[in-house]
Amino acid sequence: MIRRTVLVTGAAKRLGAAIARRLVADGHRVVIHYNGSVDEAAALAAELDAPMVQGDLSELRDIDALFTRARVAAGGPIDGLVNSASAFAFDRPPQTNAGLMAKLYAINAAAPALLSSALARQDDVADGAVVDILDQKLANPNPDFFAYSCAKFALAGANTMLAQGLAPRIAVNAVAPGLTLQSGDQSDEEFAAASIKNLLGRPIGADAVAEAVSFLLTARGIAGQTLYVDCGQRFCRRDGDVMFEGRE
Repeated sequence: MIRRTVLVTGAAKRLGAAIARRLVADGHRVVIHYNGSVDEAAALAAELDAPMVQGDLSELRDIDALFTRARVAAGGPIDGLVNSASAFAFDRPPQTNAGLMAKLYAINAAAPALLSSALARQDDVADGAVVDILDQKLANPNPDFFAYSCAKFALAGANTMLAQGLAPRIAVNAVAPGLTLQSGDQSDEEFAAASIKNLLGRPIGADAVAEAVSFLLTARGIAGQTLYVDCGQRFCRRDGDVMFEGRE
């Protein structure tokens, strides 16, 4: 089995942490990227015996330096990348905000593309893999979280072009989860109700997403694919985001 050294962005908590844990359990080495969550990152680094690296993904001019620091932390080449970090804030047309759109585009689309290119520019990596985290909303759009959704659409397009442009050395794929974890001010009861609003009528869970990421990092015959891990949520059409299930 292929064993990779994988930079996982946004790995300090939530979905990124679940992905990091799964990759280590599957025999990979991880580099834990974080921005503001230093305590969570340090705890996970100790748990997984993994190096960590700080970086603000909204500062696009610093992305190459961030990747270089990750190489140093890893002690060598990085042949895997999981672009899990994501910024998420509510907006809906016509109440859109230029600053929010620019920030979320940087974090959710441009930074992943730049990190993927930085991985591919390493001349000591003969075989690598990138997995981007998208969203089932790409197949099931609604106007809620507009800036976030626009950025994820941009990342999906970049994912396809990177799969073409970085081949044959680097395989680029994506995972598109459905509602996986509580968000914002969602209560336990609201999340429990919303998490089963899919074809299978059951929660998705971060572990299922992490399993799909781990699979794609070593899959030998897959490139330019998006694997939906959403229990069929994308087929359940809504006028607004499912996280608001049960609210007036």
